[in-house]
Amino acid sequence: MSAPTKTTAAAPAIIRWKDLEPSWHLARQEPGYMRWMIQWVGGPEGYYNCSPGQAVISEDAVVGFMHIPQNNRQRGLHYHSITEIYVILRGEVLGWDGHGEEHRAGPLDCIYIPAGVPHGVRTYGDEPVDLIWLHDALEKKGTTVYWDPSLPNPQDESKETIKIVSYKDLEPNWDDAQKLPPGQMHSNRSYVSGVKGSKNFNPGKAVPNNKAALGLTVIPEGHKQIITGRANAETCVIVSGKAVVNIGNGNEELGRLDAVYVPAGVSRTLRNHGTEPTYIVWTHEKPSLGETAAAAESTVSADANGNGTVENGAATTTNGH
Repeated sequence: MSAPTKTTAAAPAIIRWKDLEPSWHLARQEPGYMRWMIQWVGGPEGYYNCSPGQAVISEDAVVGFMHIPQNNRQRGLHYHSITEIYVILRGEVLGWDGHGEEHRAGPLDCIYIPAGVPHGVRTYGDEPVDLIWLHDALEKKGTTVYWDPSLPNPQDESKETIKIVSYKDLEPNWDDAQKLPPGQMHSNRSYVSGVKGSKNFNPGKAVPNNKAALGLTVIPEGHKQIITGRANAETCVIVSGKAVVNIGNGNEELGRLDAVYVPAGVSRTLRNHGTEPTYIVWTHEKPSLGETAAAAESTVSADANGNGTVENGAATTTNGH
């Protein structure tokens, strides 16, 4: 199967958590090895998508959610043809790689698993585990390999290792907020960075990747974040609190685990209308060559209200990441 052909960008979309039915498609689901998944963003036909008909289709990266009940684990060790990245939302996991090296991660920690590295996790402690996962490229169906330890370890060839990005080690970045009027304060953190068009808020801490970016934005009560015409398609998942989003059709409320997909070149505003901070996990896809060029040729200024004004060609980011 050849790589998917690049087509017209998807339209902006809100993906409601309530509309995503859990998928139990993994083989040999039995006590001790139970888990289910959904996807907000999936691949086209022939590529991995456990929420067909509900997930937005992307040709560059996919984003989903996995739940592991208390005292359960992934079966054995498996590896992918793409890089897989986890952000833990609830509970703790104990994981290991093909060399038996262990790692632990808890809420808002990130686990970065390079392509070809055998891996597996189990719940650690008294809680189930909820996590967001990102694939930095599309993976064909049937490509995932469950590794037989009697065979050569692909990790020996790749020399790659699993990396942990600890939430406590990521200092919140307020640089963008210094340039904005009151009402648009927000902080940003980067778990994974390096893709063109996406800012690295934690250099030296974020894992480099030139295909996708992953981070966290926190919007205090009463504030909003305006993004104008980014070169990267973006997925934002509300992981705590709530927000009002405007993607060109008026305000719509997002609750916990609702997501919004914003194609490259499309503007959006997220506003915290609640009484607690809004935490948003975001992913950025790599821009196409055309989208990168359009962004490079334009400049944007902000008026007194922080609204973007296109000065030369297509719009770029007004504020935020």
